[in-house]
Amino acid sequence: MISVSQNDGNNTFCTCENCRKVYEEEGSPAGAYIRFMNKLAERFPDKEISTLAYLFTMHPPKKVKPLPNVNIMLCDIDCMREVPLTDNASGRDFVKALEGWSAISNNIFVWDYGINFDNMVSCFPNFHVLQKNIQLFKKNHVTMHFSQVNGSKGTDFSEMRAYMIGKLMWNPYQNADSLMRSFMDGYYGAAAPYLYQYQKIMQGGLLASGTNLWIYDSPVTHKNGMLNDQLCKTYDELFDQAEAAVASDPVRLDRVQLSRLSLIYSELEIARTKTNQDVAKVRQQLDYFRQQCRKFGIKSLNERSNAPEDYCDLYEKRFLPQAEKSKALGAKVIWLQKPGERYQKIADTALTDGLFGGTTFVESWVGWEGVDGSFILDLGEEKEFSSVEADFLHQLGQWILLPEKVTYSISTDNQTYQPFGSFSFAEDRAPQVKFVGGKVTSDKPVKARYIKVEVDAIGMCPAWHYGVGHPAWFFMDEVTVL
Repeated sequence: MISVSQNDGNNTFCTCENCRKVYEEEGSPAGAYIRFMNKLAERFPDKEISTLAYLFTMHPPKKVKPLPNVNIMLCDIDCMREVPLTDNASGRDFVKALEGWSAISNNIFVWDYGINFDNMVSCFPNFHVLQKNIQLFKKNHVTMHFSQVNGSKGTDFSEMRAYMIGKLMWNPYQNADSLMRSFMDGYYGAAAPYLYQYQKIMQGGLLASGTNLWIYDSPVTHKNGMLNDQLCKTYDELFDQAEAAVASDPVRLDRVQLSRLSLIYSELEIARTKTNQDVAKVRQQLDYFRQQCRKFGIKSLNERSNAPEDYCDLYEKRFLPQAEKSKALGAKVIWLQKPGERYQKIADTALTDGLFGGTTFVESWVGWEGVDGSFILDLGEEKEFSSVEADFLHQLGQWILLPEKVTYSISTDNQTYQPFGSFSFAEDRAPQVKFVGGKVTSDKPVKARYIKVEVDAIGMCPAWHYGVGHPAWFFMDEVTVL
């Protein structure tokens, strides 16, 4: 099989006049791709030519049909996972594409996604959708299936996920609940009843919350739903009982403790968003998480290869309360160049609430796409300070790049501004998620009520990035004034 496919990224397809004509004729950019694949398939009739039906090519063309030796690798990356694909809007859009391809091809490979890629060691209770989705694939002429769920140790219940998916691929009409119970009995032994109850309660909490389950999600998204305080208390009690049940069985005790890491990580992520957290308890939990990750050899927390050790170090410095409080806490934000519309809901408070965003851009972060950003902080009264620092996110896989520069200026009356300083960012091509502070420090303390923050974006993705020619995002969080 030879794969000839597009790269990652929305709308990264040719828009020349000739290509646009094909898209219009075929009703989808996939039309141009399939026409090309058919030429390759004719040239190499003894080979299987595979191509992604992914993002902008997910929907099939209206006219051209793939030749028998053209394999369609159909991806459901944009779908939510809290219910089967037939039961929510994002899933139904995929089902429409699947049915369209199955009407013109018997050579379909489905690439399914079933874990949180930004937070792989976090809770992801989607076991109840696995069977119905695989049945859907089989019904629509899918002959090959890749379920991308557990490529890294420590991923949420990855052993059981692999077992159930493997069994259901052999026979999608087995009883999925029996498969779960069978695996748990064999793998966890006497701890199985408690972990089965844990899974079922969390599934109910997810469905009752009405909150989507997304593969680039954050546990913080679910802190008022399936991960609320009362439910987490119940989960911890069940894991305590599970550990006690296998206390004399070291192998099964390790398996239970490994599976518990996703809950501990989720609780740590939620704790950093609370202003009334029990710091001593959080420190204890963080130390335990660090210890257990070392014990079990957990190498990465996300698909960007961020290590648990680095996470724990950063958590202590970034998320636990610091002795000195920012003088910008609760400051009013006066917008000059607003962020993207989807981030404006939290923008007025996110930059000065004293809480720092995590590795997932869906919570706490405020983003601008392809344009500069600027605003004024009103501290409410004149205050003395000697440093200003704005927090930025680096996440290449999501097209989130560092800006070129951030500039600060200060004023007592919001009319006349004096320069305070600027910070230029070095280009960074590393795949790891990073937090980079644009900090400027004055030799002598200054007094001001207003601080103007102006960010020069890089605009378009650079030539070395696969989004070249398309707008880059920059994301910003807390502005700290000390």
